[in-house]
Formats: sequence, C-alpha cells, structure tokens
Amino acid sequence: MPSTFAGLNIAYTGLVASNSSLNTTANNIANIETKGYSRQQVNQTAATAMRAFQGYGCIGAGVDTLGAERIRDKYYDTKYWSNSSKLGEYEKKSYYAKMIENYLMDQKGTNEIKGFRTIYSEYDAAMESLSGNTGEINYALQFIGKSENLCEYFNILYNNFQKIQTDINDEIKIKVDAINNAAQEIASLNSQINTIEVGGLNKANDLRDKRDLVIDNLSKIIDVEVCETPVLDPSSGKETGINTYTVRIAGGQGLVDGYQYRQLECVPRTYWQSLNQNDATGLYDVSWTDTHEDIGMFAKNVKGELKGLFEMRDGNNEEAFNGTVTKVDARNNQVTVEVTDDFLTDMSKITIPLTNGKIKIAGVDYCYDSWEYQKGTDGNGYYTFNITDDAVRNPKPLDTSLEGQHSGIGEKINYQGIPYYLEQMNEWVRDYSSAFNNIYGVDRATDYYNESKAAGEIFFTGNNDNNNLIEGKQFRLTKALDSETYKSTDDTYIQLTAGNFNVDNEEVNDPRKMSTHTIDTSGVSNYNIINELKELSVNTDKMQFRGCTASEFLVCIMGDSALNTNSADSFVNIYSNIEETIENSRYSVSGVDADEEAANMIKFQNAYNLASKMISVLNECYDRLITQTGV
Repeated sequence: MPSTFAGLNIAYTGLVASNSSLNTTANNIANIETKGYSRQQVNQTAATAMRAFQGYGCIGAGVDTLGAERIRDKYYDTKYWSNSSKLGEYEKKSYYAKMIENYLMDQKGTNEIKGFRTIYSEYDAAMESLSGNTGEINYALQFIGKSENLCEYFNILYNNFQKIQTDINDEIKIKVDAINNAAQEIASLNSQINTIEVGGLNKANDLRDKRDLVIDNLSKIIDVEVCETPVLDPSSGKETGINTYTVRIAGGQGLVDGYQYRQLECVPRTYWQSLNQNDATGLYDVSWTDTHEDIGMFAKNVKGELKGLFEMRDGNNEEAFNGTVTKVDARNNQVTVEVTDDFLTDMSKITIPLTNGKIKIAGVDYCYDSWEYQKGTDGNGYYTFNITDDAVRNPKPLDTSLEGQHSGIGEKINYQGIPYYLEQMNEWVRDYSSAFNNIYGVDRATDYYNESKAAGEIFFTGNNDNNNLIEGKQFRLTKALDSETYKSTDDTYIQLTAGNFNVDNEEVNDPRKMSTHTIDTSGVSNYNIINELKELSVNTDKMQFRGCTASEFLVCIMGDSALNTNSADSFVNIYSNIEETIENSRYSVSGVDADEEAANMIKFQNAYNLASKMISVLNECYDRLITQTGV
C-alpha cells in the first residue's frame, strides 16, 4: 500500500520539475543574444511507479527531473564547419585580389590614377616627338624622363606587390597563433567538461557551447574534423560519462586528442633558403612543433582562410621548377637537372633564386650557391646546381643514387598569386629591355656628339643591389636574352627585375650620349634607330608579350586580375548563401526564440501553480486527517 503522504511527494516532484523548467526558460531568455548559445530544455521522465499490492497494480510516483540539456544537431554543425572553411578561403582571395586590382588601376578623369596605359602612352608620345625632332636635345631629355617614369612605375608596382606578400605573410602568423590558441582552449574545455560529466548525471551545457563556438571560429581559418567517443568502463563495458574529443585539421592531421594538443610554428626562411627570385624576405613555412613536418597547406583537401592566404602569397600558376636529376658529381658538389617545361627554358620567365636557393631532390632539401644553364640539342634545358659545401645547410651528402630522381624548387600551386604577377612584370621588363637594347646597341650606333659607340650599348638596365657578385651600380647585360648558356652569377638579363628596372646612368647624366642613328645615316630628321624603336610598341615581330604588343601589357595583367577577382567573389556569394541557409536551419534547432520562450514561461508557470495548488489541497486533507479525526 502506498504511503499516506505519497500524494504530497508526487506534487512536490511536479513543483520541482516546473521550477526547473521555469529557471531554464529564464536562462534561455537571458542568453537570447549570446553568440554560440544553444537553447536548453529540462529532461524529465515519470518516476518509478510504486506497487500497491492490490488489484489495480501500481501507483504513479510523480516525475523525475533528469537535468537540463542543450538542443543541438551535429549534422548542421558539421555542414556549417565544412562550408565555413570554404567561405574563409575565398573571402581572403577576394580581399587581396581586389587590392591587386587597385594597384593595377589606370583611371582618367577627376580622380586620375596613372597606371601602365597612361604612363606608356606618355612614353610612346615622347618617342614619337623625338623621332621628328632628333636634332634638338630637349626632346631627348624629355624621352629619357618618360623612360624613367616607365621604370619607376614597375619599381613601385613591384614593391607594392611585395608589400602585399609581406602583409599576407604577417596574417599567416596571426592565423597560426589563432589555431594554437584554439587547440589549447579546446583541450582545457575537454578536461572541464569531463570533470562535470563524469558519472553521466550532469551535462556541461555552457562549456560545450563554448567549445563548439571555438570550433566555429577555427573552421573559418582551416578545415576541421571533430569526433567525440564515449569512454567505457573496462570492467563493466558501460559508459562512464567521460568522452574523448578529437579535432583534426588540414586534411585530417591531429590537433587535439582529449586533453593533449599539438602546436604549429612559423619558421621564417633564411637568406639561403629562398624558393623564388621575387619573394619578399622572411616568408614563413608552417610546421608542427613536435615533428617539424610541414603542415602541407597546398594539398587539395585543405581549406580555410589559411589556405587562401598561402595560395595568394605563393601562387605561381603551377610554374615552379621541376625536373629529373641526370648527373650527380659528388666530388664537386654539383647536381644536373633536366627540365622540359617551356617556362624553364625561357630565361625571361625564370623565377628561381639566382643564388642562395634551396632545391628538393628525392624529398631532401639541398641548398645551392649558384647554378649554370645549358640548352641541349634535344631542346630541353639542363641546370647544374652548385650545392653549398656546408654540413649545417646540407647535412646529407650527395651520392649517385639521386640520379633519375625528381627534383623541384618550391610547390606547383594552381593559383595566380603574388609570385605570378611579379613573374609577369619581370617577363615584360626583360623582353622589352632586350628588344630595345638590341636595336639601340646596334653596331656603329651614333649619339648627338656624332660619336660612334661600340656594339652592345644599352639604354634600359637595372640597378645592382648585389655588388658582391657583380661590380658596378648598374648591370651591363653582357649576354643576349636568348643565349643557350647562362650562369646565375653573370651580368645578364636574368638579373633584371621589375624592382630594379632603370635607365642607364650614362644617358640620364648626359642626354647627348643617347644613340639615335647609325654612322651611315645622313640628314637631321632621318634617325633610323629611333624609328625602329617606335615599332616595338605595335610590331609583335619585334616585341610581344603573351601574343600581344608591348603596349598591351596592362590588358593581359588586368584580365588575369579581373578573372581572379570575379571567381573569388562568385564563390564568396555561393558559400555565403549556403552558410545563411545552414545557419537558419541551425538556429531553428538550437536558437532561442522569444515567442516560444514566452509560451513556455506561461506553460511552466501554470504547471507550477497547479503543483502548488495540489500541495495546498493535500495539506488541507492531511490537516483534517491528523487534527480533526479522532478515535
């Protein structure tokens, strides 16, 4: 037979359940604007019934309040994290692609911005004026000034692009630090959650929300995979309430495993670890602190802001040095590599470091001092690298087993990032300078003093900031661009970049030394060298850039930039719309709705009042039974 006071206890459990639900509703309302908060509800179940030992069986014992639990759907979380990393990648690409467009802009009108088209037009007009007034030195002086403006344009553009690369590099460091902080915080939250939930009686709802919010933010930086596995009691096989929570990033690499976490480090490249002739100094390689292995940001399954930053910083349109080792001379520390790609046999396109570079052979890095190039009779190119004789830089010696192995410098990255644009600038500068100088330095060229110059004189050159290798403040460019042999330390066109592009000081200091005609030319207005130079702008037989004329450089580069910007913006719009859809679905499950909570408040208030009324009624019954019933 049930206890005389069973009804009072049943009413009490209802009062507790209603009170808990009201408190939970209050908590939901209080956190209605809290980012990452998941709506909570009280879980309750009918209490174990009491046996009445009579014909009607069992009597209900009230309600058991099991505790508050958050409402969350893991499916939407996983979808959100996957989409967030893709969105983050293209947002970064879009941001920096627009910055590149701004630097390339050529705009006339009120807010005039002088770009290549305007500056080259002025340069071309000055050459046209010179061709008709070759007897007057002022026109030569004007042309030299416009030539210097053209060089300065490339100098500034080159430096601005390197500044973008440096800014991206700094942002990579910030993102890596954010990943490290997230890993440490997740491991700490794992410990706190398991401490509360051990035994399976309680749920650490707020801590779990906080952990999921960390994952939300982390997924924007890099792709994440999350797995939570219950820990079983080895003796009984039952769940202990403790879970092992693991986080993997960058295509499945472990970041957090329960209470343990790994860290990443940014290692700046030293001057002897360069991978690209045009790279800014001190670019970071990101690796794991425990294994020192590179994180592998260029794998296809890696996503996130960090991936976008790396591709924008290092993207070379897959034009990276690669070839096969054909010969190893261990005695002289030399390695010869055969290459077949057109961009590696055309010296105007060359981007590998001329000195103090790093080549990877069969998975091992070897630092080199310099290299030599020879074009073979088979049409392929052969690079011989002089490997540094330094056990610190090259701890593994060369041996003949490397013959036939693949070698490369840097990664082949299928994106047009900063290195790609810098290479395009260098290619135009080298091709144009070579074509101009070939005409300008023709045999028996004559200046305003009617003095004949030796063949090979140059007008366009580059400022030499590496005087320890080549003497002189400017390069003399002693070998033709289409030569079949090259040394990386020689004074040749491969030394020329958009960053050091300039006019020869001899003409700048004295415009009368500018060559305008050959010694056989008669007549003041018949200056054949200038007339030939004028054709460089329109005649693709004399000079072409990507199949276009020299003057159409900006059209080609702006086309690349516009395509990259439009592509990034399109993906941003796509993934933003997907994120909004997922976020709405997520909110419909986990979000706090003001109207719903208001209805719950009234519902649980009524339940609380009814439970209270039941206790009041039972109290009157017990009072009559105890105080007013006598024997």
